[in-house]
Amino acid sequence: MVLSMVQTSISLMEIMFYLKRQKYITKNKLNFSLYTILLVSVFILFGMSSQSVSAQEIPSWIKNTAGWWAEDKINENDFVNGIEYLIQNEILKIPQTQISKTQESHDIPPWIKNTAGWWARNQISDTDFVNGIQYLISQEIVSVTNPSQALRESTIQKIGTFDISKAGSVEGYDDAAFTIIMFSDYQCEKCALWFQHEKNLLTEELIDSGKARFYHLDFPFLGEDSFLASEASHCANDQNRYADYQKILYEKQNGINNGWASHDSLVGYAADLGLDTKQFDSCLLWDKHKLQVQHNKEVGSFHGVVGTPVFFIINSEDIIKKITGPQPPMIFQKVVEELESN
Repeated sequence: MVLSMVQTSISLMEIMFYLKRQKYITKNKLNFSLYTILLVSVFILFGMSSQSVSAQEIPSWIKNTAGWWAEDKINENDFVNGIEYLIQNEILKIPQTQISKTQESHDIPPWIKNTAGWWARNQISDTDFVNGIQYLISQEIVSVTNPSQALRESTIQKIGTFDISKAGSVEGYDDAAFTIIMFSDYQCEKCALWFQHEKNLLTEELIDSGKARFYHLDFPFLGEDSFLASEASHCANDQNRYADYQKILYEKQNGINNGWASHDSLVGYAADLGLDTKQFDSCLLWDKHKLQVQHNKEVGSFHGVVGTPVFFIINSEDIIKKITGPQPPMIFQKVVEELESN
């Protein structure tokens, strides 16, 4: 039944493409009456008992991105790569689709772009948009071979009870006896002040000395820009500049949801660092690290984090000590000494 429904939707797309080539569709638009007749004909053809492909829950932000592509704010390659990422990580769920053996081209037909625009403007249903994506899959324009489910199936890396597999780059030596985990929100003023004034001393005394490693985990809770800033830090990490970008974020911290951590501002900071801004912008547009940030926040919530900054110090025997608030390095040193004596 699923295969039959998929074939139905793909056949409809192929008929539309044929009509366009025969100039029944001009300037990428289909006469409304002809479109209605076409829909009714296909419905009758495949039987009134057949049901249309049911679209899964589609996150609203995907609709924004489809609109950007339709308006040429992002290019075709970014759109395809983004759709592949969303499907492979099961953010966008598409029914099983048969690959066509008669595809003539790997180019996206113009009506697919129109469909994305109509969907973004709520002129067609989620199911119609899913049908368009299925056509791209059937023509192997979008590849979903062996979905990775990368974030869910990646190796869990635990220190004590903390899964730090989605953290940014680690600071310190692998054989350090202690681990310090910081949960932070980039819009948190106390976090920024601690990072700018206390972190360097902590690095000198405990991290560079080889005594402790340091992990930074996202805990965005102060607003939309908090989450976006966290995602941006991981986009920078894709280009091996996590620490440098993080430093800029804490230096730029200037309130909550007032523009300093907007999309455009975050891309601007990437440009200041000399990053590939096209790659960085695409990373943010597609929420590439959305699940990663959400995972880190869930780790914090599991351990009772409700605000920031919060720190946990863990020794080699997985004994955990919690430090709340922007404490000076001497407090961390004292906790380490206590754990050493146990």
